Amino acid sequence: MNPRAVIYCSKHGSTKQIAKMIADKYNLPLINIMHINGYSFQEVPVIFCGWIKKGKIQGLVKAENLFSCIEIVAVGSMPSNESSRLKLKYENNIDKQIFTYVQSKPYIEPTLKEKIWISLFEPTLQKRFIRKEIKIEHEYTI
Repeated sequence: MNPRAVIYCSKHGSTKQIAKMIADKYNLPLINIMHINGYSFQEVPVIFCGWIKKGKIQGLVKAENLFSCIEIVAVGSMPSNESSRLKLKYENNIDKQIFTYVQSKPYIEPTLKEKIWISLFEPTLQKRFIRKEIKIEHEYTI
């Protein structure tokens, strides 16, 4: 069964970049899962890309309820090894689908001066600044 689209769930853009690369490679449409409401397309085979938060692939449950996910790609910062892959499969109840884990490079660390400025003047920015991503590069396992 050939996929008909690439569905993704992304927070900071890393997962969207990987989903776009997959969509371009197979010449498929790229769709954000947040733009899909209401209808179920269970007969439509798709590739799903989601980011990881506390061991859970975000958007996966919604994607599996709406589509037939024939391949799942998870993007996160934990080390890319067989142990991580098996743990993600177990925690997300992935059994039959093709599953790939892609490790993105860690975020850019602020300098000491920037950390002090943020902690003194803008503590609410600390989390946002650390997650700021500029021209992200990824190591791909696809």
